[in-house]
Amino acid sequence: MKGSLTANLLNFSKNLGIDVIGFADVKFFNRFSEENQPNYFLRGSKAVIIIGLYLYDITLEAWCEDKNTGKNFHYLDSILENYCSKIKYYLIKNNYKAEVISYNPGFFLKDAAVLAGIGPIGKNNLLITEEFGSQVRLRALTTTAPLETNHPITENKYCKGCNICIKSCPVGALTDRKYKKNLCLSYNLANSRKLTKYTSIWCNICIEVCPISRKAVQFNIQDNLA
Repeated sequence: MKGSLTANLLNFSKNLGIDVIGFADVKFFNRFSEENQPNYFLRGSKAVIIIGLYLYDITLEAWCEDKNTGKNFHYLDSILENYCSKIKYYLIKNNYKAEVISYNPGFFLKDAAVLAGIGPIGKNNLLITEEFGSQVRLRALTTTAPLETNHPITENKYCKGCNICIKSCPVGALTDRKYKKNLCLSYNLANSRKLTKYTSIWCNICIEVCPISRKAVQFNIQDNLA
């Protein structure tokens, strides 16, 4: 039952257009504070589902904000939230409970992806996937469905001997041991690329220079030319 449910869900997600998906056992979330654990959102949770979409075009990372009203949204995240809702109702139709995870208080999405076996966190402080590098955006939901979960990633095979992202960061926000969030945030707020009065794109240098991400771009171009 568990295997067939997982296989059917994987097929359903693929048909939706989801590029990355992984399942994590809820027991691995005990390391986090209570408000960042699956059972905070849904009692009786058995598995966490992490989904991701490939950032094949930088405009997918656009933020739209109206400072007069305070309304804002992220283009690709809106798509991801919609996909999460579709998976939620798919599980509900199969007699299981599920909840889409909000950002606040939410999960640590990159860490959740590591626990779901999707990939490690690189020196750029971002998840690295084998197929898409760091060019993915993530969302999550938790469910009572008894899904087959993946093994957590315990080793980063991608960043050994590589410091390209560290050297490329314009404000030195990346080091071998620590990500300086305030430096990164300040730079982005002051240097975002304006597309329109309301829409902008934040810095993506640490993603774009990553050899694994660049390889994904090259494969995407080759596929389009084929």
